[in-house]
Amino acid sequence: MRILLVIITILISGITTLCHAQKDPDAVQAAMAILLHRHSSNADTVANEISAHFKKSAPMQTALARAYYRNNERAKTRYFINKALTADEKYAPAYVLHGDMYGEWDVDSACYWFSKAIAMQPKDPEAYVRYANVMARKDMDKAKAMLDSLKARVPSYNTAVELAAIYNKKGDDKAAAEAFEAADLNTLSMNMMAQYLQNCYWANNDAKGMEVAKVAISRFPQNHGFNRVYAWCAARSHQTDLAIEQAEIWFANAPADSINSIDYLAIGTAYMAKGKYDKCFSYLAKIKTLKNDYFAPQMPSQITQAVNANVNELKEAGNYEKAAELYSAYIADYPSSKDPAYQYYTLSQIYRDWQNELNGTEKMEVITKMFEVYKVIEKKYPKWENIHYVLYTHARWTYSYFDSENEQGLAEPLYRQLYNFLLNRKELSEQEKAMMVEACQYEASYNYFQLHNVKEARQWWSRILIYDPDNENAKNALAKIKK
Repeated sequence: MRILLVIITILISGITTLCHAQKDPDAVQAAMAILLHRHSSNADTVANEISAHFKKSAPMQTALARAYYRNNERAKTRYFINKALTADEKYAPAYVLHGDMYGEWDVDSACYWFSKAIAMQPKDPEAYVRYANVMARKDMDKAKAMLDSLKARVPSYNTAVELAAIYNKKGDDKAAAEAFEAADLNTLSMNMMAQYLQNCYWANNDAKGMEVAKVAISRFPQNHGFNRVYAWCAARSHQTDLAIEQAEIWFANAPADSINSIDYLAIGTAYMAKGKYDKCFSYLAKIKTLKNDYFAPQMPSQITQAVNANVNELKEAGNYEKAAELYSAYIADYPSSKDPAYQYYTLSQIYRDWQNELNGTEKMEVITKMFEVYKVIEKKYPKWENIHYVLYTHARWTYSYFDSENEQGLAEPLYRQLYNFLLNRKELSEQEKAMMVEACQYEASYNYFQLHNVKEARQWWSRILIYDPDNENAKNALAKIKK
């Protein structure tokens, strides 16, 4: 207990001496905050002593009020605000603090007191900024108008930064980036440049992001975080060489534990666009090794989007071989846990589009590659809900391109699988019924002409009529058999 009393005595003595020697409200506020936090039961004694010493000092009374405000003691805050205004009814910071008290729950009352402060000191930015921040919760137009008023009164004040900060609090990156555009990049602090660059990235404004990054890097070359976001924006805007260059600068200077999944995505997709798939997927694979990475759960979909975008670009350029190579590498390194069969089906569609551009031997080679993918799907995912599309195309094209005379029955196992799969469906679409008719027709013809099994052929022609009762070919075949 004695030790505690000694400490309190020293604090009181020190604060009183400080007040007499410096008359420094900021120092008083800081000291009072410490005292309120550590020995709040004795703080009132100290506060009243200071208040009595500086009865006519509005700054000192306001300093005491703000210390109590930070300690969430609202009644005592108001008590010392009143003392400050008694000492000087035009003291703007006291009105500002009054506004702060209401700002937590009553926008209109808070702004009333901020307006009083502005009337007392029309060229002091503090009350304008506080008014704008509080009013932004209710009426953004009024908040912006207040910042415009500040700009008119104090043209040198950087209101663009304040407006951007308000939009950042609201989580509106696009509006924050637009607000920053009114600011002179050469006057922004390093932290403000970082915020602006972040806004540009999350608002998907990569052109502006790279523009800001260039200035940031020239002004603050020691901060390689600017190279990092530059790489992100460059990768997303397909400036691959620039993305790789900036990412490598970041990787060379960043602590290992600060590299995140977006970093690996940026450089990985840049190498992807250059066709260097080994490097691409070696970087992307590192995402899987990260722990507690906030963005990692989003990466599979981001990688899928990047792969699909690159595949489409390659196809549009007529480079189907490279598109197939990319997608094959993607499947190998990022097999889907939800729908792996669809990944293979997408690969098969690349081959399908490719063969449309070819003729002769080249066409047959690509179709063969497509069939190899079909075989993987049929073997690994026979119960996939869309397997019938694979089986149908595989069967029909096998018949058309590799056994057009139906002498070898190469398509028979595929048509049989197609029939059995659709047979288990509760309802068939018109397209699926047409597939069933085709499968039955193939089986009937194969049994009748190649196997000479009339009984089996009759069953297949009869099945056609279940799905297409008016099918003339089936009716005529059955009539011919009866004769």
